Amino acid sequence: MSDAPGPLQGVRVLDLSRLLPGPACSWYLAGMGAQVDRIEGPNGDPARHMPPFVDGIGAYFAALNRGKRSIAVDLRNADGIKAVLRLVPHYDVVIEGFRPGVLEAMGLGPDILLAARADLVVARISGFGQTGPWANRAGHDLNYVGLAGVLARETGAAPPPPPPVQVSDFAGALVAAQQICASLFARERTGQGAVLDIALAQSAMSLMAPLVAALTSEGREPRPNGEALTGAIPFYDTFKCQDGLLLTVGSLEPKFQQALMGVVGADFSREALTSVFATEPRDVWVERLEGACVAPALGLNELASHPHWQARKALHSEGSTSWVRPPMDCRELQPLPAIGEHTDSILADAGLDSQAIRDLRRAGAIH
Repeated sequence: MSDAPGPLQGVRVLDLSRLLPGPACSWYLAGMGAQVDRIEGPNGDPARHMPPFVDGIGAYFAALNRGKRSIAVDLRNADGIKAVLRLVPHYDVVIEGFRPGVLEAMGLGPDILLAARADLVVARISGFGQTGPWANRAGHDLNYVGLAGVLARETGAAPPPPPPVQVSDFAGALVAAQQICASLFARERTGQGAVLDIALAQSAMSLMAPLVAALTSEGREPRPNGEALTGAIPFYDTFKCQDGLLLTVGSLEPKFQQALMGVVGADFSREALTSVFATEPRDVWVERLEGACVAPALGLNELASHPHWQARKALHSEGSTSWVRPPMDCRELQPLPAIGEHTDSILADAGLDSQAIRDLRRAGAIH
C-alpha cells in the first residue's frame, strides 16, 4: 500500500451493480484511487444479507465495499430513474450488472446515459455477454465456468466440485477494471466515451487459453490431476507435512530441481516425496528449501500473520477478522457504508437542493 494518490484519483464511478462481479470491479478501481458511489435499492445490495456474516453484514458485501459511498434509490420508481440521470453527468464511469435489456427497460440504456454525458464509460457486466443465443439466460459463477470449459474432464471422470473461489466473477471484475482503465486512457486522446461488453463466462475462458490450445490440438479433454501443471509432475504438487500442514513444491526448472535434490535426494517419485515431506513440519521445509521454489499453502487464518503479507500491507486486521486490500490499494481502509448513508450528499454533489431531495424522498424515489 502506498500513501501516494492513486492513478485514478479524481475519477468518479457510479456503480449500479449488485452481488459480486460489479462491486469487485469497483473495489479494484477504488483501490487505484477512484471515488465509487454505489446505487443500492431501498433494502440495500442483496449481498448485505447473504451468509456468511461479519458483524451482521454479509461477508461478500463487507469485503468489497468499504470506502465506497451508498445512495439508496428505488429504480422501479420513475422519479428514482430521473434522479439517477441527474447524477450521470457528474461521473466518468457507470458500472451495471443486469441481464441484457434490463437497463434499457429501466430507461437507463447506454444511448440515454451517453446522451447525459457523451464521454461516459459504461461498463456492462453480464454472465454471457450482451450478444449471442445465451445472452438473456440466467446464471451464476458455477454455470459460467462450466460453459467456459474450466470444469472440463475426461468422460467417466468423477464430477469436479465447485471451485473454491468465484473464478468467473473475479476474472470478469478484473477484465472490466482493465477495460475501464483503457477506455479512460483512450478518452484522454479522443474525447469519446465507450460502452463495454464484459461477459463473465468469456472472462473465465480467457484463463484457459493455453490449456484450450494444447488439448484441442490433441483432440482430448483434461486428465484429472494429470496435466503438467495439475498433478502429472511430482515435483509440481502439494504435499502434507509432519504437522498436517501443506507445502507447495514448484520445482519445474532444472536449477530448482537441483536445489530440491540436494535436500530430499534424487528420487522425485510422488511416493518418495510424499514420504520425505511427512518427516518434518511444513515451516522447516520452507526454510530448508528456500532455493527450490517452494512455499507454504497457508490457511486463511495464517494470512494476516505471515511476514510477507504484513510487509506488503496486503491485509488489514480488526480483531479476529482479516480484510484483504485490493492488490493496487493506495488508500487507507475506510468504513463500510450503511444503506443510503450518503444519499443526500451524493445528490447535493449533483446540484440538487434540499427541497428537491425532500421531494424525491416523499415520492419514495430515494431512501
